[in-house]
Amino acid sequence: MIMKKTVLFLLLSITIHGLSQTEEVLFSIDDQAITTKEFTHVYNKNIDDVLNNNQKEIDNYLELYVNYKLKVRQAQDLKLDTVSSYKKDLSSYKKQLMAPYLRDDESLNELVKEAYDRSLVKINASHILIKLPKNSKDTLAAYTKIMEAKEKIEAGEDIATVAVEYSEDPSAAINEGNLGYFSVFNMVYPFENAVYSTKKNEVSNPFRSRFGYHIVYVHDIRKIYEPRKISSITIKLDSVSSRTKIDKLYQKLEDGEDFSDLVLKFSEDDSTSVKKRGDLGWFDSLDDFEKYRDLFSSLENIGDYSQPFKTEFGWSIIKLTDIRRVRDFEEVEEALTKKVKEGDRANTLDNSIIHEIKDNYTIVVKKKSLKLFKSGSQKVVKKLDKVFMTLEGETVSNQQFFDFLEGKEFSSALLEKFKEEKIMDYYKLHLVETNEEFAFLFQEYREGLLLFSLTQQRIWDKSTDSIGLKTYYESNKKNYKQSLEEDRGQILNDYQANLQDLWIEELHKTYNVKINNLAVEKLKGTINEE
Repeated sequence: MIMKKTVLFLLLSITIHGLSQTEEVLFSIDDQAITTKEFTHVYNKNIDDVLNNNQKEIDNYLELYVNYKLKVRQAQDLKLDTVSSYKKDLSSYKKQLMAPYLRDDESLNELVKEAYDRSLVKINASHILIKLPKNSKDTLAAYTKIMEAKEKIEAGEDIATVAVEYSEDPSAAINEGNLGYFSVFNMVYPFENAVYSTKKNEVSNPFRSRFGYHIVYVHDIRKIYEPRKISSITIKLDSVSSRTKIDKLYQKLEDGEDFSDLVLKFSEDDSTSVKKRGDLGWFDSLDDFEKYRDLFSSLENIGDYSQPFKTEFGWSIIKLTDIRRVRDFEEVEEALTKKVKEGDRANTLDNSIIHEIKDNYTIVVKKKSLKLFKSGSQKVVKKLDKVFMTLEGETVSNQQFFDFLEGKEFSSALLEKFKEEKIMDYYKLHLVETNEEFAFLFQEYREGLLLFSLTQQRIWDKSTDSIGLKTYYESNKKNYKQSLEEDRGQILNDYQANLQDLWIEELHKTYNVKINNLAVEKLKGTINEE
């Protein structure tokens, strides 16, 4: 091994760089300690992705990790973590990584179950939109107009007529506001909520989106159609006795005769009667067979058959031969959870963790400041620098609460909202300290970004230097059977590997690595037991 191994004749509870006495040090780089806990977390997380079985051995993986931490240490010493582009990228990653930790499981589970329940029905609805200019604060005119439309519909006017007259949605001129049938995830979540909260043959209250004010009218609500495989017996219409024939066949079915046998003997549909034994295949959707929806849906169990009915082709009897049932919630829960997390309804989960954590924080509102805000006194303006409240001992000024109110009158509800906002700010700021899982995750991304920047300088940029590559090739020409241009890909890989080896050698000369062999042996025993 390249690394310097120096046995630490220290107690396993040694502390370096402010570590608690219960955190065991596995190795150190100068005065920086890396704990057994950190290494074990990384090892367990990544070991299944390691393709080389030799690298899965503790000693070999430890060598890889030491080299990794050496590169990170050098990147920090070079102050790459102060570069503006790095800080911007890290801030963006932190927000993304933090999002799941701001949501409580109960709220997520409720959204997932709601999505499943809504997936069991389809709704036909019409829509009217009154647009609002961007950043408009005067919404009265738009609201008055949408209310006029709502009142006309409630008074009995046809929704299609009102939509054409009022709606500012360009499609209304074509579809008269009718959106057809749709189900969960087909519309943006606020729109979907309004639709699923409105009863059949009723119009919703106005609701607002970034586009403007909306109302919806629900025409129909029906269960989701379960795809069915259908077979048929058909008697053509050109026979004067076609109705009599089909009735006799229906009676034979009632008497217990086999459907397939009757198809072969009597069906007059040449396309299905012999080769397919009446099989019409799967009807995944009834969009093109709307008038037969109730008939198809009435066949609930495999083997059910219909009474005779008339079509443009003749008189028919159909039989259900297979059905794709709606899957139980447990079967689709994982997929639905993923969809909810990735969709716009996840926005409603942001900061929902507040309901779980707010009782864990101590807030003290200053009585004098509270009295000033309650009274509406202009004296508040002169005392904006004073303390309004403390959160876990940290001060929050009158100025912050004043800005939060945005000119609104004080209310207990607004005070509560302000407290929750400040608790969430505090929670986010200290999440690395209070949540070990997030701390490891954030560290992984922080160090990964640093390593990317430094590797680009030390390996990738250097390997694109044609002079350096040519020099390497000339020094190692005996190892290659072809010229530089003919075997450029392999030579480039070897050159990068050589740069990597030289870099690691340099790192071990620059920094003092100490391995706690006692901790390593203890770790091996723990891993082997698992």
